[in-house]
Amino acid sequence: MQANFLQISDFHLDSKFLGFQDLDKISQRKKELEETFKKVIQFTNSIKEELDFIVFAGDLFEGDYFSPNTIKSLIIYGIESLKPLPVYIVAGNHDILEDSSPYLIYDWPENSHIFGPDFEKIKIKDNLYIWGVSVSPENVSKNLLKDLNVENREALNIVLMHGSETGTTEESIFGDSLPFSSGDMESSGADYIALGHYHNCRPAPRLDQRVLGYYSGSPESLSFKELGERFILKVGLKKGELPEVDKISFQRRYYKEIQVDCSGVLSSDEVKEIIKDNSDKDAVVSITLKGGIDPDIRIDLEDIEDYIKQSDLFFAFNLKSDIRSAYSQELIESSLLGKNFVKILQGRQDSKEVVDIAIKIGLDAIFTKEMRGWNEI
Repeated sequence: MQANFLQISDFHLDSKFLGFQDLDKISQRKKELEETFKKVIQFTNSIKEELDFIVFAGDLFEGDYFSPNTIKSLIIYGIESLKPLPVYIVAGNHDILEDSSPYLIYDWPENSHIFGPDFEKIKIKDNLYIWGVSVSPENVSKNLLKDLNVENREALNIVLMHGSETGTTEESIFGDSLPFSSGDMESSGADYIALGHYHNCRPAPRLDQRVLGYYSGSPESLSFKELGERFILKVGLKKGELPEVDKISFQRRYYKEIQVDCSGVLSSDEVKEIIKDNSDKDAVVSITLKGGIDPDIRIDLEDIEDYIKQSDLFFAFNLKSDIRSAYSQELIESSLLGKNFVKILQGRQDSKEVVDIAIKIGLDAIFTKEMRGWNEI
């Protein structure tokens, strides 16, 4: 028994691309996201003779912002072009299955199947089954996987859902959506669980050597936090064997983080030159200024932001400063208040990180009459 299929999730078509300041850049990113979807459809058509089916594991579009044109002319048209290849779809928490959902009010192609809010089993062929469930307002916070017990465990059973593996840092970022544990994955009896919701591609469960499923992640980065390469998955399954997973990227634009060492700089102009050396006009970047500088030097973030925009150094960017004043022991010793302040704080039992931040903020207040970085504690 075996199965070959594509797994795709979290396209978020019609995303608002929160964090972007420029409306033209938002519009461009929306178009690029649509182009990536078209490329995925074209690729699927080119290899569909090799596939048994394709799955979309939720958040195919933004339910609060979708346009009818996106649903009809992009998604439905694309799926219809894949005939006769079966396409199985579950709703996620952003394209949630509710009364006004496009999944319910539009006519979808006959080669597609949209799962409802309760687990449903579909026979794909002899000894090959897919179990799917969509997120709905009523079930979004429920653990449905713990009650799933697949029938006929001699067959190849695949589960499709948009869920949050609990006990991970991702859970705090993305929130609840059909939450489940690694134990639930094991007890379900599924041979593979195709997952959406978390935007990084990774196997599941996270802390188990046995791979029981995969998050395919978002095919395009959707925020400044989504760094690195993005994928769809080509999955090959054989009963009793680990899945063979090929990561395939159609990503149009990369998001990356730049740490700019500003140690010892004397002006904002010097910072600009360092950032200029990292210019990448196609990239979306999160820039963090680091390092220690003379307490009397002021770095003008607004001026630097204006320079980056006018110089067109990146496609889009955000900028934050973790620059700290560098206080020499000699300077601290020159002030009785400063010396005693540091001595008192260093004698406290708080964590070293908190003490260090408090010392830097306090020394700023003593020597420069400003409290920079106060919001870090």
